[in-house]
Amino acid sequence: MNNVVPLETPAAIEQHAREWVVRIDREEPLSEEEKATLREWMARSPSHAAALKRFARFWDQASIVRASPVELAGRQRRISLTWAWPTVAWAAGLLLALAASLAGYRHSDRADNGLYRTALGQQKTIALADGSSVQLNTDSQVQVAYNGATRTLRLLRGEALFSVKPNPHRPFEVHAGSNVVRAVGTAFAVHLEGNQVEVTVTKGVVDVDEAVSDQTAAPAHPVATAAPRAHLGRLTAGQVTHVGGTPHPLQAQQLNEPELQRRMAWQQGYLLFSGEPLSDVVAQVNRYSPVALEIADPHLNSIAIGGRFRVGDLDAVLEVLRDNFGIASRHIDEHTVRLDSASVH
Repeated sequence: MNNVVPLETPAAIEQHAREWVVRIDREEPLSEEEKATLREWMARSPSHAAALKRFARFWDQASIVRASPVELAGRQRRISLTWAWPTVAWAAGLLLALAASLAGYRHSDRADNGLYRTALGQQKTIALADGSSVQLNTDSQVQVAYNGATRTLRLLRGEALFSVKPNPHRPFEVHAGSNVVRAVGTAFAVHLEGNQVEVTVTKGVVDVDEAVSDQTAAPAHPVATAAPRAHLGRLTAGQVTHVGGTPHPLQAQQLNEPELQRRMAWQQGYLLFSGEPLSDVVAQVNRYSPVALEIADPHLNSIAIGGRFRVGDLDAVLEVLRDNFGIASRHIDEHTVRLDSASVH
């Protein structure tokens, strides 16, 4: 019986799980063949996937903070703080994502047409019927309307990452405000705030259109494909743009790899800052927490902040601000925390 796979001992399973985590933590990403091998190993037994997830969480927790000096060049303030390089945690996140992907495949869990949402601080990944997926960020809503000819979604609120399964015969379109983002096989994030839309491409190419007539109100079925459109331009991997309002030529910004990773860190459950002003940091942190941060002293707004925080971990944010930046916090009520200079207190 040469096709029989011998059962592994618990010690061997643990060893294989550790080896996979260490392999993923290296700079070179897993090849498609290695990913297939990993999925096959996980599928052999529930104990394999459980060990992998358990060790990934342990590895993530053990490696979350590495002490090293961080200097924010060109800023008014020079600091030294504990900095957690994201590679290890992202490796753990990839392992958990692979495990979730495998579980979805084994149970044939596929999303139907309808409305999907996340609460404040919640994130959710939706597997679509064609093999594409939507990762919803905090406080977001997306409406899915697939048919035999088109794949149409409407982002009603918040932010989402769309990973698209290639199919040139069925266009994949995301409507956000009055804009339409079209892709064939790619990955891109769309963030809707008011009538402003931010599009960030992480892989492949997308086209961005503007509806000539008003499409800002969400219809019962978010298609609106017959409405006339103005083509604004094309984005490639690593580019970001902001659109909304009057049609105009697309203004694309090319992001370097560290900046792209920083912007997309929310996919791994983290907020990553590398010199953003405190006012921007507060705005981002507030997106994930029912407790709002307020800056009492306007002079603090421009302080450059660096660090990595788990989404929703407000205590860690306040601790770093206090210990590394001299910014004190005071709970005004159960929904508000006020930030001020430590010298004031």
